[in-house]
Parts: sequence; C-alpha cells; structure tokens
Amino acid sequence: MRKPIYLALVPACALLGLAGCDKFIRGMGDEPASDISAPEETAPADETGTDTAQPAAADDTPVYTQAMSETATIDWSAARADVASNSSEDGAGNFSVAAGGDAPPVPVMLPSGIVLPQGAESSVKFQSLSDGYFAFYPGTDYNIVVNGTNEVIGERAPGTMETPARFISTMSGAQVSFTKYGADYLIEFECTHAEGENANCISEADALSIADSLVAVRSR
Repeated sequence: MRKPIYLALVPACALLGLAGCDKFIRGMGDEPASDISAPEETAPADETGTDTAQPAAADDTPVYTQAMSETATIDWSAARADVASNSSEDGAGNFSVAAGGDAPPVPVMLPSGIVLPQGAESSVKFQSLSDGYFAFYPGTDYNIVVNGTNEVIGERAPGTMETPARFISTMSGAQVSFTKYGADYLIEFECTHAEGENANCISEADALSIADSLVAVRSR
C-alpha cells in the first residue's frame, strides 16, 4: 500500500538530495509506537521561568549615611580673653558653679542674670563631661539646661568658629543652638507645666535673649 507513495516521492527526492530524501522516506515507513505518547511541547523558558535564572529582586531598603563625629578645634585664646574681660558681676556666681575639678574640654559659657525662684526644689547643678559640660538652672515656668560640647556631628565648614543662635520649638519647650570658639552649645528650655503636644512656656524672643546673655566664665 505504500509503494505508490514512495514512487511519487522519488522526483521530489531528486530535488532535495538523496541523503535528505532517504531519511524522510525511512521516517514515513516507521510505525509509531502505540504505547508511547508524543512528547508535550516545551514552553519557552521565558514563559515558564524554570530554565532561566530570574534576576534578584532589587533591595528597596533605604541607605542612610552614617553620621560621622569629630573633635572640634577650640579657639582657647579667644575664650581666655573673654573670660578675663567679663566683669565679676556677670560671671562671679557662675564661675563658682563651674570652678570645681578640671576644666572641661570646651570653654564654659553660662547665662548671666538668672534669678532662681524662692523655694525651688533643686539648685543649680554643673557637671563636667568627657566631651564638654552641662549646667542645670531650675525655674518656675521652665528649667534651663545649658550644654557645651566639642563633638561635631555631621557636616561643618572647616575652621567654623562661630554661628548665629538658632531657635527651635520642641514638644517640651524650646531649644537654642549656636557655635562659639569652635564648640557647639545648646540651651534647652524645659516647661515645668507643659500641657498637650506643643508646650508654650517661653517665647522665641525670650529664649534668644537668654542665649545672648551667656558669658564665658572658664577656659583652659
């Protein structure tokens, strides 16, 4: 039954080449196996995703630059000159507060003209630290905490010795920060009767006025 088919394919084989036609004819002569199913067509690798390695998912975690700290260069000669020029009326009381122990690694600046309330539960406190100092002044409406440090965190132009005072309102009161003699100073005003999220016990003008009253009372 297959001879007519072979005879009809002979002319075509002459055109396609004997070798290729011979394989084609032999393939037609083979009976397909009845117990072997035809292989399923394999899906393209880019559709199944099994043959091609998928690229790693991008990491969306934000990268934060770690704040670097360094020790500030202090202008001790300017600080000593200011300490010497301050009158005893401006700095006598504050000097007695800051005089104990070794001098801190920054010039000590404290507010002048601060009147302590009568019957205050606490008194003025001064503490020298490895990088600076802090002083605590109790008050009726707010307490004052003065911090000085030689640790510079973040960026600062090289050789910066002084910057203007900057007022910041906080949830517990307010802050004023500035740079003097190359050291950084922060004055905190802690409201004693703060209510709600935004305490309002001192105005910006009063906070800046107290910051302006700071005088250098001790230096190396």
